Amino acid sequence: MNHSIAYIVDHASDIDEEILEQHQVYSLPFGINFSHGHYITGESIDRESLFEKMKEEIPTSSVCSLDRFDRILERIKEREIKNILIITMGHKFSSFHNFLKLYAQEKKDFNIYIFDSNAVSFAEGAYLVRALDLEGQGYSFEEICQGLEEMKAQDRVQLRAYFGSLDNLIRGGRMKKTTGTIANVLNIRPILDISDGLMAVRERIRGEKRAYNYLVQEVKKSLNPEKKYYLSLLYGQGEEEKAKLEEAFQEEIAQADYYQMVPLSPVVLVHSGPRVAGVVWACFDEERGSSF
Repeated sequence: MNHSIAYIVDHASDIDEEILEQHQVYSLPFGINFSHGHYITGESIDRESLFEKMKEEIPTSSVCSLDRFDRILERIKEREIKNILIITMGHKFSSFHNFLKLYAQEKKDFNIYIFDSNAVSFAEGAYLVRALDLEGQGYSFEEICQGLEEMKAQDRVQLRAYFGSLDNLIRGGRMKKTTGTIANVLNIRPILDISDGLMAVRERIRGEKRAYNYLVQEVKKSLNPEKKYYLSLLYGQGEEEKAKLEEAFQEEIAQADYYQMVPLSPVVLVHSGPRVAGVVWACFDEERGSSF
C-alpha cells in the first residue's frame, strides 16, 4: 500500500512488528527507571533483562526526550507526507499524550492529528490497525481521524487481562491499593478491563482455569462471526501462557480479519508484572475482510 498518511505510535501499543515494518509506522519509546539506572525501550532493555531486574525492584516508566519525535518528523518530511496520525496511550495512563500534543502544535509544516486511545497495549494498537484498514478502503485523512473517534465513543475495543499479581499496578498507581491488596491476599485471580481510561477489576475469580474460561466467554459473547473483528492475544513471561491462549481461542483466531499473538512490551510489563495473559478484540458492523 502506498500511504498518503504517516503513522506514529508508542511502545505501549503492542502491535506486531511485521505490521509496523510493512506500513512504515514509526514508534516512540519510553524510559524505564530503576534506582541503579535508566533504560530506553527497544534500545537498552528487552523483556528478558527486564524480568531479571524486576525480581529485585519494581521500576517506573517515563516519557523519553522529544528529540526522537523531531527525528521522525525529518524522516516523514523526506517522504513528502504532510498528514500525520499519532496514536498514543491514554492520557490517564501517562502524561505522554498531553506532552506530545503541546509540542506538536509548534510543527506548522505538517497536518498532525493526535489521537488519545484512552487505553494501553493492543487496546491502543487496534486503532492503528483500524486506521490502516480505513486508508486501504480509500477513506481520507479527516475521515479516518473521525472514524477512530467514533470507534472509541462506541467502545468497540475491549480488553480483558488475567493478572497473577497486582503488585506492579498498585505500586504504579494504576489501581487502588485496598482493591489490589485484598485480591492478592485472598489469592483471587482478578480479571481487569479498561474503564474510563484506567485499569479496573471487572471480575474476581478463584483459580487459573476458571480465569482463562472467563476470558474465552467474554470474547465469544461479543463476536458476530459474520462481521469484521480484530483479535490480539497478549502474554507476559514464559511460553505456558502463550500456549494456553492459543488453545483457548482456536476458533476465534481462525475467523479473525486481523489476528496477532504478541508478548507484552517492556513498558506495559512495568505496570502489569510478568504474570499476565490477556485478550483484546474490536468488533465492527461491516462485512468481513481487511484492506491492508
